[in-house]
Amino acid sequence: MGDECVLPPHDGAALALSIVVCVGVVLSYIPQILRIILAKSSVGLSPWFLFLGTTSSWSATLNLVVLQWPLLRCIFSSMQWAYVEHLMGVLQTGLQQTMFTLIFILFMIYYKVDAPVRRKRRMPRSRRRAADTERLQPPVLESHDSSGSESDFESIQTHVHRTYGAVASREAPTHDTLMTHAHQHQHYENIPPAMRGILERHHLPGEDEIHGKIGSVHEKRLAVHLVWVTLVYLLIICTVSATLIAVHAHHRYLQHWAGLLGLAGAALAACQYVPQIWHTARAGLVRSVSTTTMLVQVPGSLVFMYALAGRDGVNWTTLMPYMAAAVLQSVLLVLCIAWKIRQRRQGVDDYGRSIHAGALR
Repeated sequence: MGDECVLPPHDGAALALSIVVCVGVVLSYIPQILRIILAKSSVGLSPWFLFLGTTSSWSATLNLVVLQWPLLRCIFSSMQWAYVEHLMGVLQTGLQQTMFTLIFILFMIYYKVDAPVRRKRRMPRSRRRAADTERLQPPVLESHDSSGSESDFESIQTHVHRTYGAVASREAPTHDTLMTHAHQHQHYENIPPAMRGILERHHLPGEDEIHGKIGSVHEKRLAVHLVWVTLVYLLIICTVSATLIAVHAHHRYLQHWAGLLGLAGAALAACQYVPQIWHTARAGLVRSVSTTTMLVQVPGSLVFMYALAGRDGVNWTTLMPYMAAAVLQSVLLVLCIAWKIRQRRQGVDDYGRSIHAGALR
């Protein structure tokens, strides 16, 4: 098998360019990572965008691994420092795949929803309604009758305290007071939906809600489902790729599978930025999307593809996902710049908060 290992000649310029690209890939994602961590919110990023981007980048990486497997096999069989330059193509795509997957992970960690998340009690609807009706019956107050808004608030608070176990206070109840007591004693879920609606409609919004950093429960559930779909997809393509590489020695099978991975990656990448463009357009705000990352990546994608195209075994199926992503990312960048200009005119930051309150850059 040693006579089959023919490595391409050394190319110092290509090696230097690949190193620059690898460093640039990592640095380009740093602003997006820092933006999510510092804001402690990932609201504004589309879960569909992250799902499509993650699956597309993994498909593109495995496409290159399968196409370059004869070369990689030779490198692994006689590992020498001089052969490292021939691994740069895989390292290049692998870094982008890793960074995008990390963004998806951070999205799940920092995505906030309206708390507390309501869970439906598992009982027949008729019994639930009967229980709610019984609980909503006004309690007999021991204190003397009073009138006025403060007395009304105290009556509500006393009712919540007696019926659901929350701690009562003589202060005018606010959302924070009622919710804090309810959470401390884990009785919030015992409050019927009607009463919860009253409490939630008459509260001052929290800081994250004011700043647009609170997402929806529906979108969080969607993201969780997409994470599971992503894991299943990655398990399938990794298993098939490893099986074909290990079992089938015929180069033809590897070429066909690599082509399929390339087409899948291109299709996913072509759709990748559409949900994010729609998401950002509807919001009318940039939110957690980093324009700095895109300003680096849009022109950098041309250098990325040029460096990748010079690698041995690479064909048009490898470059398709990156070409499709570069075009649509340019559209998203233009949209975000337009929203940035409008936000500046309106005096608000990326989350819709007044600039004087301190914008997150």
